[in-house]
Amino acid sequence: MKSQRWVPVWIGRGTFLVGLFDILANVSRKFRTPVHKLNNVIPVFLNGSALATAIFTGMILMILARGLSRRKRRAWVLALAILAVNLATEIFRTNHHPVQILLSILSIAALVVFRNSFYAKSDPSTRLQPLIGFGIALLVFFIASLLLLKYRSHDEIIGNPSLKDIFQFIIEGFVGVAGPVKFTSERASDAIAFTLGTFGVFTLIVPLWLYFRRIKPIPKMSDDDMHLVRKLIKHDLDQDSLGYFATRRDKSVIWSTNRKAGIAYRVQGGVMLASGDPFGEYSLWPEAIAEFLKEAEEHAWTPAVMGCSDRGGEVWVEHAGMIAIDIGDEAIISVKDFTLEGRPMANVRQMVNRIKRKGYSCTTHKWSELDEVVRAELRKLAHDWRYGVSERGFSMSMDRFGEDDDPDTFITIARLEGEIKGLLYYVPWTTNALSLDRMQRERGTDAGVNELMIVETVEYARANNLAYVSLNFAAFRSLFERADKISAGPITRGMRNLIRFSSNFFQVESLYRFNAKFQPGWETRYVLYPRASDLPKVGWAALRAEKFISGFRSH
Repeated sequence: MKSQRWVPVWIGRGTFLVGLFDILANVSRKFRTPVHKLNNVIPVFLNGSALATAIFTGMILMILARGLSRRKRRAWVLALAILAVNLATEIFRTNHHPVQILLSILSIAALVVFRNSFYAKSDPSTRLQPLIGFGIALLVFFIASLLLLKYRSHDEIIGNPSLKDIFQFIIEGFVGVAGPVKFTSERASDAIAFTLGTFGVFTLIVPLWLYFRRIKPIPKMSDDDMHLVRKLIKHDLDQDSLGYFATRRDKSVIWSTNRKAGIAYRVQGGVMLASGDPFGEYSLWPEAIAEFLKEAEEHAWTPAVMGCSDRGGEVWVEHAGMIAIDIGDEAIISVKDFTLEGRPMANVRQMVNRIKRKGYSCTTHKWSELDEVVRAELRKLAHDWRYGVSERGFSMSMDRFGEDDDPDTFITIARLEGEIKGLLYYVPWTTNALSLDRMQRERGTDAGVNELMIVETVEYARANNLAYVSLNFAAFRSLFERADKISAGPITRGMRNLIRFSSNFFQVESLYRFNAKFQPGWETRYVLYPRASDLPKVGWAALRAEKFISGFRSH
């Protein structure tokens, strides 16, 4: 039985404070005991080494604090070693920091007493991790050097060097070259040079250590995995409309023992984020969830789910004890009930008739039935029509378009005088429905093209015995509906206005209004998370996974 989860969190916070105090005590005269005059018989490299080591260990402790809070075993080992070095450095220096020594002793004792709390495996590394480590190390040691010159050695600098000279001095000092900043004594110059050189060495050690450490990465979607996922979701008539999106190659899969059920996921910022409902045999979903939670526990990741349905959410809540919040609804058209007649459909009917009179026409095809020349043109247009905007999506979209590995996808094409002006790309939803992946059109195309393509898709579905067509996801739909009522209070309308403002960036309200025109049924989608305190972290991870926030990186 693991110890209380708050123990690693508070030990991590304490370690961060130890590291911060360590740095302040050695770079700022305000935070350290009075400095005694150095005895000339003490070699200068000993004092320089103590100074460099103290600042270095402080920086490392601050970095390790997050790993300790996440219960990482490797962070525990490194923190224990660094604290021991830090303590030895303080004990053997000429001027001591009693508070720092006491904090180090207490931190070591806490790590030893609660050692069983730190059991989690290290996060798998990525190819970019050494470069990221180099960038962080360079930034951290550069800032430490600035603090050192400003607070610790400011009185020993000759003249008033410019910011450019200071920057040049630090960078050149990292590689052992004497820079333009001069000091009042040779001893001070040697101590600073030794410290900067030590920082330069550690700046290289960090990425090298990250490069050579052997940690098995999380296996991404293999061809065998993808084939099996397709097979399971195709033959499950109760499968969720987002099932096919589990075949994204940037996802991983957790399987039940017999591989007849699974969960697609990605690790994002310490959150193990499942995508939609589990897939496969419904009776094995609890087993797949248990395997998912086991993997999350081994690495101390926070388990969460993005975009699950009512059916999947009930299983998650029952077997994982998660909390569910409504994040919006998916618009689903029932083909047999869809009609352009009647007052509610007046807007769509008028838009479709108007665009047809302008000469637009639509056709729907199975992707595998298209000529290769047309496929190539569509791939190019789908890329060009991004207009420089990066692809988004994780739980409700694909990471590819028109590949031969997806022969069962469908596409609706809008043309004007023979030229392609818009497209809707659908993935299969079991054997009798379609789920929209992307909606694109050429910039400047007449309004009404999207409406025409959707109506054409529904007519194609009707002619080919397909039951449902899933459209876009409408975030916060219920909030918009409540705010539109005369009984809506100021809080509801205020939240609506806040989300309406965000629509300038994410098209939240416009997607809801567009979907609602087709009188669809609504399938509520949820985010699930373990504890209320985890919601900010899970929300941030979900936004990064969906690529609404830059700096996307997964393990």
